[in-house]
Order: sequence, then C-alpha cells, then structure tokens
Amino acid sequence: MNLEKFCHDLPKLELHAHLNGSLSADTLKELYKMQNSELGNYEDVFMDMKDFSTLNECFKVFDIIHLLTVTPEAIFHATYNTIKEFQDDNVIYLELRSTPRAIPEKMSKQEYVEAIIKAFEVCKIDFPNILVKLLISVNRKQGYKAAQENIELAINFMKKYPQYIVGLDLSGDPMTGSIFLKLLKKARMAGLKIAAHCAEVSNETEAIDILEFKPDRLGHCTCVHPTLQGTNKLFNLLINSKIPVELCLTSNVRCKTVPTYESHQFKYLFEVGHPICLSTDDKGVFHTSLSQEYKIASSTFNLSREQLIKLCLSSVQYAFVTSEEKEVLLSKIKNFYCKEYTIKD
Repeated sequence: MNLEKFCHDLPKLELHAHLNGSLSADTLKELYKMQNSELGNYEDVFMDMKDFSTLNECFKVFDIIHLLTVTPEAIFHATYNTIKEFQDDNVIYLELRSTPRAIPEKMSKQEYVEAIIKAFEVCKIDFPNILVKLLISVNRKQGYKAAQENIELAINFMKKYPQYIVGLDLSGDPMTGSIFLKLLKKARMAGLKIAAHCAEVSNETEAIDILEFKPDRLGHCTCVHPTLQGTNKLFNLLINSKIPVELCLTSNVRCKTVPTYESHQFKYLFEVGHPICLSTDDKGVFHTSLSQEYKIASSTFNLSREQLIKLCLSSVQYAFVTSEEKEVLLSKIKNFYCKEYTIKD
C-alpha cells in the first residue's frame, strides 16, 4: 500500500476545521447557483481565492465565501456537503467550528446554528461512519458585544443539544481585537470546552494570557517556536502546560506564518513529545485534505506509518467527546490496523 492510499485509509480525527473555510469548490458553485444573485461571473468572483501571500489576504478570502452563506438553506447545504467530504476522506470524527452570523431579513444567529444542527441530524443518518460536533466561534475582530452574544448562544444551545454543541472556539484575525478572557471563563464555567487560536502572529503578551488561561486545546502556535528569536520563554511555557496543539501544516505555509514545511513547529513539538494533532484548518481555501496533511507530515518529517497511527490514537484523547465515544473511536482505529501493527495503549 503506497503512502497516499495509507493516509486516506487511516481512520482520522479532524479537530480544527472552520466550516466556511472547508467549503470545496464544488460546494461554492452549488451555493452560487442557489443564491441566484447578481454577484457577477463565478470565476471572476472567486479568482482572488486562488492566490494569497499573507495571513491578512487569507482572511479577506472569507469575505468572499461569506457572500454565499447568507441563508439557513445555504448553511445547511454547506454543512451537509462538508461532512460528506470529510467522511469520504475517511475522517471518523469531525469538530466543525463556525461564527454565527446574522444577515438582515435573511437569517438570525440562532437560525444559523439551527441550520448546522439540522444538517448534523440528517448526516447522522446519511453518513453513519462519522461522528460530528460543533464549536461555536468567537471572532476577535467583531468586538465584545458579538462575543458575548455568541457565548450566550453557545451555552443555550449546549443545554438543548449537548450531543452536538461541545465547545467554544476563539478565532478571527489575531492582528485585531481581544481575547475576552472573562467571557471565556464564563463559557468554561457553563461546561463548554475551549479551543483558542494562539500565537499566529508575534504577540507575547496575548500568548502568555492564553497559555495561563489554559484552554483545552490551542490552535497553530506558529510563533511559539524554539528557533525564533525571543520565543524560548513561550516555548517553555507551552511545553510545561502540556496543552494539546492543533497543527495545520498547509494552512501555515500558505499564509506564510511559517516559511516552509520543513521549518514548521510540528518538528519541535513532536520531538519533545508534546500533545499534538494534525488538522486542515480550511480544506477548501487551502485545497487540501486531512489525508494530504498526514502524507505531508510523513514525507517531511520522516514519520513511519506506525507513528501516523499513533498520532490518530492520541488525537482521540484531545477530542471533545464522552468517554464512551472515545472508546468507539479508539476501537475503529485499533481494529482497522490490528492485523498489521501492534498498537500499545
């Protein structure tokens, strides 16, 4: 079995996937036709999505995608397609994350979340091989009031749909906005897990604040790197925290937050045995898949197939699932490969 097929067949967990950024080109075209708007020619509208060279340009891509996700019907369709595509990639567990949006006369924030949950319910029947959860996102750039609204929304929906709403995601442009620590504490007290984007840009004060808050998982941490000048303190804080980090190789290289795959912080975190998991971030925007991310990690850092399996097994421990769900996920991975490898707990 060649590496590409192995990585595809490997039962995988996706712990860092933004809904809107995960929309494939096919899904965007379908949404474009559904909207029947006057946006212009499809190719012209989405031409700017093909190439970008900075993190800031990457965030502008989402402004384009958001033009098509403005109704509950579009959100349902986007969610349904995305779950199907992850299952087709042999992802057995998916945590989607998304910032609720209100569109005047078209959709409220509550209707946005309800559309996602409706898609989850349908996919549970149509795609039984994948378990799906939702993290409601707080976008730094949108300010305190929006953050407060989204956290209240997450708490209320968690009470009604605890099987689906499991956490809160702190995300958005790291160059603007706040981390809303008091609101994050409120979410934690209510029982929500916290995943926080951390150190995507150089901001030691914010990174320390996030690390000291101790989220359940961290996203990226591209500027927490032992070879970058002045980051040894942050690196040591991260290692001592033992907080799992969601690593998105292609995303970081495409956004130029790391220069090359070879210099990615994966290498240093993996070598010291820090808890990590591989993720796509935005598979549609970056034209990747979780299978592709595993293949890149294996080729770049000379990982054996057994090491890839163990990455999947360890990812189960960081997933926002129940003990019973963890056992099911672990069994799927172990049972699939028990004939080829001896996996130690």
